[in-house]
Amino acid sequence: MPLALPPVMPPAPPAIRLITGAKLWLDDGKTGHAVTGQALVIQGSRIKAVGPVLEMAKRYPKAIRIELKGGTLLPGFVESHAHVGELGAMARQADLNWVRSEEEVLARVKAWCTANPKGWVRGRGWDQNLWPGQAFPGLKELDAITGGRPAYLERVDGHAAWVNSAALKLAGITKATPDPKGGRILRDAEGNPTGILVDTAKDEMAARLPKPTLAEAEANLLAGLRKLEALGFTSADDLDVPALDLQAYRALQAKGKLPIRVFAYVHRDDQTAVKAELAKPRAKALSFFQVQGVKFYMDGALGSRGARLLAPYADEPASSGTWVMDPGLVRTEALAVLKAGYQPALHAIGDAGNRAALDLLEADLKALGHAPSAPARIEHAQIVTDEDAARFGKLGIIASVQPMHCTDDHAWTPARLGPERVHEAYPWRRILNGNAVICFGSDAPIADANPFMAIPSAETRQDLHGDPPGGFNGDQRMTREETIRAYTLGASEALGRKGQLGVLAPGAAADLLWVDADLGTLAPEAMRSLKPGRLWVHGAEAKPPER
Repeated sequence: MPLALPPVMPPAPPAIRLITGAKLWLDDGKTGHAVTGQALVIQGSRIKAVGPVLEMAKRYPKAIRIELKGGTLLPGFVESHAHVGELGAMARQADLNWVRSEEEVLARVKAWCTANPKGWVRGRGWDQNLWPGQAFPGLKELDAITGGRPAYLERVDGHAAWVNSAALKLAGITKATPDPKGGRILRDAEGNPTGILVDTAKDEMAARLPKPTLAEAEANLLAGLRKLEALGFTSADDLDVPALDLQAYRALQAKGKLPIRVFAYVHRDDQTAVKAELAKPRAKALSFFQVQGVKFYMDGALGSRGARLLAPYADEPASSGTWVMDPGLVRTEALAVLKAGYQPALHAIGDAGNRAALDLLEADLKALGHAPSAPARIEHAQIVTDEDAARFGKLGIIASVQPMHCTDDHAWTPARLGPERVHEAYPWRRILNGNAVICFGSDAPIADANPFMAIPSAETRQDLHGDPPGGFNGDQRMTREETIRAYTLGASEALGRKGQLGVLAPGAAADLLWVDADLGTLAPEAMRSLKPGRLWVHGAEAKPPER
């Protein structure tokens, strides 16, 4: 007879850890606040219990003790709107952010060309609104420093590009080339292209750029996620994810290399990937990577006058902006996304773009016939009429906003809108008053992803220099409790994952952030210099970032 094998013993349960010494940021669903005398118990990847320190110590006497030295322990922050691959790729392009003149932009591009003598000339971040005169640049100056190499320099908002003659020639863009649907080729008085391509015109040029390899896509994504992790994020919503990045994310997940959680929204234009993803059921259980929805574009951006407005631009009366996609087509495709159990995320910046987005989502939700498994989202919700701001809450639509856009762009936004409608800009208080959920993101690399810069921006609506006095549309300021919720509980609700993320409560993921400050009392000015202290993702403590 064969020898009997001993029974296989089940693995020992993971060790219980008891975290004490800091205030806990607790949210009861109505408001959040820093609470003293509380302890957090975690086991494995989940929060096991929350309660008074002595009670938790008595209940779990063998727990491993983690003693924090004051400060505040919060749910890990969720970056609700980023472009992770682009953030990671910034290190391989000319950095043109916050440059105050065209001449300095050209100097940086020239230096980059010297250091990178082959291939396309790449750069990102220029903003003509920061330059004297605020005029768009042209071909002549860029041609002079790039010669026969094609150049592609993306504007800060990602909705326009400055290209040179070599790039125009490569793409076959001439005086006779018509504007593509949903885009503009800026032209001089004789009708010749000036080198500025807006929205879909830029996208057609971008299609000519060398495609990254799978290894390069993995490297870009990992670099972008590491940057977000170092800022205190334990999850990121990645908007506009192309098929290659989906493949790269899954490869990183299989290797166990994803440092934080990723919720991916597939780029609508990649129809093969969209159809393949919608054919699968959306993952309900948390993992380090999950496809969450599909990203659509209603309009362009305000800075390049592509945002679609209900009336013409005050500083360009011949234009009301651009429809990047036909709203009727968005309505049809967004309904298919909802029916498949995924989230439609609609980029809408102008007041016409937001109205159309709300209208079509209202019709889609009615046609769906039941509550969606995850709410529809409007990304940016930047210029919104008073009437439409109240509709977000009524319709259960998430407002995914970026506080840094408000304080980065406040100086020139009034010129775009004029005095009669400038109050429509960044109407967060009116959206909240309608009982809507707001979540915070950055649009990185378009804006700084640092949440400790965004929180005071939302609270004061002032930039680093204290401008404008009283805040830009200061009546729309948010409270400390509201801003932290927008990075935690609100962000989890925006994903349809309330109770799984964004809260210190039993059963939630042990995604934690500790900061060495009392966030209940810290002044907004001091918040801007705050750094993350310790971070746990899925119950495991992350390696401290290099300072």
